[in-house]
Amino acid sequence: MMRLVLADIRMQVRMWSWGLLAAAVGAACSAGSVIAMFTAMSAAGAVGDSDMVSASIALGGNIVFFTVLSTTGIVASIAGLTLTAQQREHALWLILGIPRRRVRTILRVELLALGLAAGIIAIPFALLAANISLTQWATTGLNLHGATATFEPWHAGAAVLSGTVPCILGGWGVTSRIAKMPEMRAFREAANPAARLGVGRIVLAFCLFAGVVGMWIPGLLLDLDGGLPQRTAFVFAGNLFLICLLLLMGPWVLTPLMRGWTSLVPARGVAWHLAVQACRTRAARSVTTILPFALTMSFVGLFMVMGNVMPGSSAGIDDVLVVLGWVFVVAWVGGLAVIALVGTERRRDSALITVAGARPGMVSRSTMYEGVIYAGTAIVFGAITFAIAAVTISMAAKISLAEMVPGIPWATLGGLALVTLITPVLALAAQAYAASRSHLTRVLRS
Repeated sequence: MMRLVLADIRMQVRMWSWGLLAAAVGAACSAGSVIAMFTAMSAAGAVGDSDMVSASIALGGNIVFFTVLSTTGIVASIAGLTLTAQQREHALWLILGIPRRRVRTILRVELLALGLAAGIIAIPFALLAANISLTQWATTGLNLHGATATFEPWHAGAAVLSGTVPCILGGWGVTSRIAKMPEMRAFREAANPAARLGVGRIVLAFCLFAGVVGMWIPGLLLDLDGGLPQRTAFVFAGNLFLICLLLLMGPWVLTPLMRGWTSLVPARGVAWHLAVQACRTRAARSVTTILPFALTMSFVGLFMVMGNVMPGSSAGIDDVLVVLGWVFVVAWVGGLAVIALVGTERRRDSALITVAGARPGMVSRSTMYEGVIYAGTAIVFGAITFAIAAVTISMAAKISLAEMVPGIPWATLGGLALVTLITPVLALAAQAYAASRSHLTRVLRS
């Protein structure tokens, strides 16, 4: 079995390498956040500074939560897409007589190998991320008593765990589906796999929905002992659960959202039409590409609304980078990894369109328009979650929207939206340039 695992990884090394990059970056950021928090706590505890221990737990815990949550969602989606993109090859295994249980086991071993490799690669970078975090915290005014992260054995375990868990979570359901799917159905759905509600997704979605309701009811309807700050904290948690729920149900949320806003665009050019149809047809690819950018936009919007209403808090760019800096890194690397991961598939689509008579310039514009659609969907999703957060948190804090809106750092949000737009467009422009220089026959045979 190991021989087949290694042979399959070698055959698909280009595809697995992008998942490895995303998993390694995610593991380094997640483990680095955990290492930084415990290092700061240890340094403060060694000198008996209980206040700094509490501050390290409060700040570090928030950073760890956002970073680990983002990493798990992004890396898991990339791992699932990596397996889904190879669905045709796995169907061939079944046709050749490999038992379904063996196929499922092989794929899970590949995911485990991917996670272990990512965790091992991430170990030195996790220490680097931890020291960067400690430097950031010190610049915010925390007295960390000269805390510096140095290697300890448990750091390796944290990095390996941070690399392995998201990969296994992302591919567990996909491997079961591939092993159970009839071979001919796998061939039909190889280009556009249907979204399915698995048991795990349903259970997690129900838990998140319960979290939304359970946080919003006391935050919006009850008079709590902690007053307005406690009400606001409850509603903040409810909005966080809501964002996670919407992204978990991405195929049923992001896809209709993408269809909705693109149908309102009055453009009638052939290049735009091709881009819209490509994004709609390759829905799994589109959702996985949109998810990292949508997650970043929604988290930043929620954080800025909260920072604008809490007494004594702020939501400037420095505060955003301290809490969500590693989220940006993981999201942007993950988004670019997805674009590169499906590059071969996109080049094949472009070659087919070119052979059908389309001019190369129109194909290139269509590819870049795909980036606009991905970014636009993420921005629209972020705007919707931002509006929900603004309304609910202002109600909890008993502040009118007219008082809240002027305090929002709109320039920062606008800058983030611009970067979100530019990043996938430039990445896809590079792919379009590479595709224009490729030999059509060779691409179609690949």
